[in-house]
Amino acid sequence: MNYGLAILTFSIGVALAAPQMRRINDIDYVGDANPRQTLDLYIPEAKTESSYPVVLWIHGGAWRKGSKDRPGRALKAAGLNCAIVSINYRLTSEKSWPVQIHDCKAALRWVKANAKKYHLDAERIVVWGGSAGGHLVTFMGTTQNQPELDGELGPHIDQSTSVKGVINFFGPTDFLVMNQQGSSMDHNAASSPEGQLLGGEVSTLKARAKIASPFHQVSSDDAPILTVHGTKDPLVPYLQGKALDDKLDTLKVPSILLTVLDGGHGRGFGPSVDKAVIAFLKHHFFDEDLKLKDSTVKAGR
Repeated sequence: MNYGLAILTFSIGVALAAPQMRRINDIDYVGDANPRQTLDLYIPEAKTESSYPVVLWIHGGAWRKGSKDRPGRALKAAGLNCAIVSINYRLTSEKSWPVQIHDCKAALRWVKANAKKYHLDAERIVVWGGSAGGHLVTFMGTTQNQPELDGELGPHIDQSTSVKGVINFFGPTDFLVMNQQGSSMDHNAASSPEGQLLGGEVSTLKARAKIASPFHQVSSDDAPILTVHGTKDPLVPYLQGKALDDKLDTLKVPSILLTVLDGGHGRGFGPSVDKAVIAFLKHHFFDEDLKLKDSTVKAGR
């Protein structure tokens, strides 16, 4: 396959230099020639002795739309001289759960297997996503190296599925209780994003919904997680992020909750959110002791 190449420059808006990046498009990470199982790789042009840490971006879109072509805020990490990987995964119009998470973990294994080729650090990978992508990255961080949930896609099943950290932007974490937490939609309906993901009305698929919910996968060996969630999110209730953080705290898993007061579904996420993300990445990529802790910021700040 001939991969498209481009040299890109990004403005990142958090007092970091805007680096040039080489972009390699449409890499097939499974080998099935399915465009929904491809990734784009952004590599810094600046040469370094040490391998590049990696931010793996997973797009949102209610598991039924969206694309790797717009990695959005993930490109802000480029100023840290990180590589960015943005992936496609199969949508619910093609197949229901668990193929979405199997694709994500196959993409992660591809990155690890090809780390030396692209000067990447397989031990410093943070996964980041918003909404449906937030759900998938949180699931990855709470189900590391679990064969029954990792899937067996692609040629690199010998690679681990562990990650250095997770950045969860307002992802659903517990499908069983979304309707009781306040929302503008009926999350139980078969036509809802969650219903289409699971394959029917959520209330009739409770066992499946529980397995697919990161909240019910939490254990003491999970990856550190930064959750960012708005208090007025009309689609994914704020309590989804809050309950996850509380449970992680109980098990002493490193967990930071950044509450965006009056923030919506990704709306109102201002410079303070960018700074928190960069601090989280510096802490876990470069061992900077930034004493991260739960905090609240006003929307737009």
